[in-house]
Amino acid sequence: MKQTTLEKAKARVNLLEQHRQPMNEVWGELAKYLAPGRGAKNLTSQYDTLKSNSSSKNIFDATAIRAVRILASGMQSGLSSPARPWFRLRSFANETHNSGPIRRWLDEVENRIYASLARSNFYSAIHSLYTELAVFGSANLYMEACPEYNFRFECLSAGEYSWGIGENGRITSVARHIKVPLSVLASRFGVSRLSSNAQKLLSKDASQSIELVHLVEPRHQRKPNFIDHANLPYASILFEVDNSATELLHEGGFSEFPHLCARWEVISGEIYGRSPGLDTLPDIRMLQEMNKSQLLAVHKMVNPPMRVPLGFKQRLSLIPGAVNFVTPGQSDAIAPLYQIHPNLNALSSKIEDVRQSIKEGLFNDLFLMFAGGKLNNLTATEVLERSNEKLLLLGPVVERHQSEILSPLITRAFGILQRSGALPEMPKELIDVPLKIEFVSSLAQAQKIGTANSIRRLTADVASLAGLSPTVLEKLNFEQAIDELANLAGVPASMVNSNDELKNIRQKQQEQSTKAIFEKELSGLFNKKLTPFLDKVLDNMFKEMNNSTNSESQNKDKDKTREVK
Repeated sequence: MKQTTLEKAKARVNLLEQHRQPMNEVWGELAKYLAPGRGAKNLTSQYDTLKSNSSSKNIFDATAIRAVRILASGMQSGLSSPARPWFRLRSFANETHNSGPIRRWLDEVENRIYASLARSNFYSAIHSLYTELAVFGSANLYMEACPEYNFRFECLSAGEYSWGIGENGRITSVARHIKVPLSVLASRFGVSRLSSNAQKLLSKDASQSIELVHLVEPRHQRKPNFIDHANLPYASILFEVDNSATELLHEGGFSEFPHLCARWEVISGEIYGRSPGLDTLPDIRMLQEMNKSQLLAVHKMVNPPMRVPLGFKQRLSLIPGAVNFVTPGQSDAIAPLYQIHPNLNALSSKIEDVRQSIKEGLFNDLFLMFAGGKLNNLTATEVLERSNEKLLLLGPVVERHQSEILSPLITRAFGILQRSGALPEMPKELIDVPLKIEFVSSLAQAQKIGTANSIRRLTADVASLAGLSPTVLEKLNFEQAIDELANLAGVPASMVNSNDELKNIRQKQQEQSTKAIFEKELSGLFNKKLTPFLDKVLDNMFKEMNNSTNSESQNKDKDKTREVK
């Protein structure tokens, strides 16, 4: 019997949730110690109170929680800071497109994407994603179009989503459970689309919510030439969890994958990522037990068990200033039952070692390298070298984050703005030309610092050799070196002239210099009345020279095109 679309969708969701099942217990343990309040309620049977405030009642030391916040803040400031540019657009087709008017169009597109991201809730949502990534090793940011702010983001917590991977190892399918009020569903899809049970609930109380499943996956059977929702590259399927539903609630599509799925570290064959929180979990458990033991020791020292004579039974008060009446001859030997003398200094020292280990495991030493005055005696160059050396430790994480989160983010943002008409008209040179995304954040720049330093060292060496032989300067292309340094530094295109603009500037300077020489030589041969006439003759002569130069360059370009063909 042929399966319906609803049955296929339910089978697909069940398979994705089965693959996620082994991670539930791990995520529940991580949320318990590193991020109380995060994660789905159904992660483990012992973790049903995750969303309540009592979920942190077993936390005796919050070092790990604070370390996660520092790591999340450091990742945001280093990869996608709202205070500085962190990406640039470039053209794959021709390097000349990356300067001049086309470069300025790309800059304008960048500015509009930055403005749209700033107006939306992107920067608050991406901070939550970095927190999820540090704790659970997997994070999911849902991005959808919004008429008011262009974009809207929602960071899903661990246990709220189930993933499926494609042939390239990337996440291509996501299923999530959501609850929506019946009144919203009825107004958006119509009462007839609801199941029989949902219609009964709607008639009683429209404010009640029902559970839905939203599945997004690649659409394998479609007509690419059609632009309707049923033929978009990614299918969007929405249906009720209730078994009384006999058809899909809605079926649509996306032009780009709307789920931005990140993983901290992935082992071959695994779907979900591993986190630095998982690596530090043994230390975190030990730290909680050590603090618990230390508190117990302090309590026994301050308030030890007491040895009390029988005569004080049911009438002894140990409250400060209390009055206890005794009979004549009654023994008043009230003393501790036993006394302990723990070495609290040694215990505190060991606890501090474990705390430091947790902070290092969560990369706090990297982002707080200037805290505590440890680098006060170093020069600015030494500080820069040490900071860049430490930032290289996050190289694999940065590369994975750029490919799994930031690149799809910019691609989808560009598509949404282009379809809504919010971008300037694309130059004809860029039509059907793929755009390249370059990341210029502080962490991304740290990965490129080696190339920039190599260029600087080479130019310095050539400059020193020029003192012995000035002709060596002809060996180095200084103009290309400036372009490379500008690209590595991520400076605005308006700061560096393109090759065509530089050619025009030099041509104008040469014309002015030649014209000045002509006027100086001829001023002695003719009287001043002929000077305006000479200016006009010289201007016409230079125009003819420019026209001949342009025609020669065009002929050369045509010859090169013929050679390529």
